[in-house]
Amino acid sequence: MRNEQLIEARKAQGWSQRKVAEAIGATAKQVSAWEVGDYAPSPHYQELLCRLFSQSANELGFIRSIVIVSSEEYGMSAELDHAESIINLSWEAWFASRPARAAQEMFKLLPRLDNMRYSSGPALQILRAQNLAIRSHGLLGALYLDKMENDTAMYHYIVAQGIASDIHDVNQATTYLALIGDVLRRKDDKMTAISRMELALSQAAQASRATRGHILQLLAYTHADTGHANEFEHTISEATDLLSHSGESTDTAQHEFNPFEVFEIRGKANRDLGRPLQAIPFLEAAEKSLQGENVTPRWHALLEISRSQAFCDAGDLEVGVTLAQSGFLMAKQCQSPRQMNRVRKLLRKLESGEHKEDKRVGELKELLYSHYLG
Repeated sequence: MRNEQLIEARKAQGWSQRKVAEAIGATAKQVSAWEVGDYAPSPHYQELLCRLFSQSANELGFIRSIVIVSSEEYGMSAELDHAESIINLSWEAWFASRPARAAQEMFKLLPRLDNMRYSSGPALQILRAQNLAIRSHGLLGALYLDKMENDTAMYHYIVAQGIASDIHDVNQATTYLALIGDVLRRKDDKMTAISRMELALSQAAQASRATRGHILQLLAYTHADTGHANEFEHTISEATDLLSHSGESTDTAQHEFNPFEVFEIRGKANRDLGRPLQAIPFLEAAEKSLQGENVTPRWHALLEISRSQAFCDAGDLEVGVTLAQSGFLMAKQCQSPRQMNRVRKLLRKLESGEHKEDKRVGELKELLYSHYLG
């Protein structure tokens, strides 16, 4: 049953679910679940919500929930709260340049979640355990994709997609089907990638706008990667429209509209389509969109490297190589092999082109060799 009191308390403050979640150390997905009545917040979160809104448990609609929850369900709920905290902290660990720690925590957590998924516990708690298992495999997929271990990333995305399909979660099932397509793109099976993403889009007819926008973003970049300029423009425009009007999302990645992502995708796509001079303004707009934001250093590394590629393709090696050097060092600090490899590919391209004797190319080579051979 929907918790109208909690919804009204949040809206009276003019706050989003995400803002409430950030204030109490939860997730927007948890707040959404409490509001729609999927399950009640644990006593810990109930106390934090009461303090946040300066209201009693009764005023926020929690008393009834406490009465009907059994001791077994309470114990399982507390364990699931702890599991969700571990997942949230593991995402933060990855963003804070500790991917190995994040992966270690997920491998320790997954057996416990699997035990709860297949237990005889309350149905709502089992459903929650399944959703947390999806998130855990999703994080592992992202971690292995960043390590360029595509087959392992594919495995975790396939598992996540399978669990989501089993519980009929169209948002997560279609998101992961599209992410499976993205792994195929990175494995250079681009036509199969497009096929998977188009299938995900067709199955997402009843999904949220944010989910469909996310799928279209992945599809748009794949079109650019295959040289389909018209398809890219049509698809990225549709994705932007959906994401900019999506409001809050409850899909796996809690994917909301982010101007940085749209600008960065347009920049990379224009470069891939052989239009580096058109790419640069989009990438500069992406950089401006990050100003004042508390964002992961990975975004800065990714953007710096994208800009370096565009400037080098446009023939400005002075700026391009400087950006490549700083982007490489950022990626090294973030422990992101995939982003570091983008700079290696750029160096190979420069060494085989007309600028191979340029001193700046030599400087970039020296930096990379000092890392990989040092």
